[in-house]
Amino acid sequence: MMTSAISDLSPGDHRPVRGRRYLFLPPAGGTLCTLRGIGRSVRGADVRGVEYPGRGGRLLTPLPGTVEELAEQIAREILGEFGPCSVPRTVLAGFSMGAFVAFEVAQRIHAWHGAAPAAVVVVGACAPQRRVPGGFARTDAAALGRLLDRNGLTPVVGYREHPEAWEYALDLLRGDLRLMGAYRGPAEVPLPCPVAALCGSDDRAFGTVDDATGAWRRWTTGRFFSAVVPGGHLGLLDAGREAEFWRWMHRIEAATEQEDDDA
Repeated sequence: MMTSAISDLSPGDHRPVRGRRYLFLPPAGGTLCTLRGIGRSVRGADVRGVEYPGRGGRLLTPLPGTVEELAEQIAREILGEFGPCSVPRTVLAGFSMGAFVAFEVAQRIHAWHGAAPAAVVVVGACAPQRRVPGGFARTDAAALGRLLDRNGLTPVVGYREHPEAWEYALDLLRGDLRLMGAYRGPAEVPLPCPVAALCGSDDRAFGTVDDATGAWRRWTTGRFFSAVVPGGHLGLLDAGREAEFWRWMHRIEAATEQEDDDA
């Protein structure tokens, strides 16, 4: 039996009855554990995370064959759990691979129901028109290990000390990179909601910082935000940076509320 893809990351019973919901999608090779730090570090917020198939409590659920299939499954989960009326108060935030999944999810929900998220936040992801598909197609085990070791691609603290856990992390990353290698990018349909793009100043995954920040502007007809933050690839997920991460989320939320006031 397939378990739910969406789990609560909020600390204790501090979820508000009203207000924004945050739904986070992990990077390639990531699990809900990747997101628990930022989920548990904020009070008074409804924070959820998506567990992709083949990991965590969904270990026996097969990974879909394409990013599009994965996004469709998640979109249906969101609608089934929360309903389309809750989507306009939900911020979708995706990290690296999760950014593309989040964008595909938002496109599907908008196409099906006319509802768009409060905002889509993409962190450490190249704008679709700047991507080079298949960049990791021939990555060997040693190179995958270097990717895991690189600052923030997938937080795997302690995995090096446990060979089975390390192999598990490599297998997850291999499967997700296969998906991304075959992925050609979303349909050329911009979202009507705000889009925010964040990138690390020392991120070596892109040709230029603009690939992962300003180049996302064409993917929204609403407000657009971009910023370069200190650190490497997905450095905002590093332990100790939770408050900084939430300052960005709250800044985006405030700008989204201004968008609503102007409408």
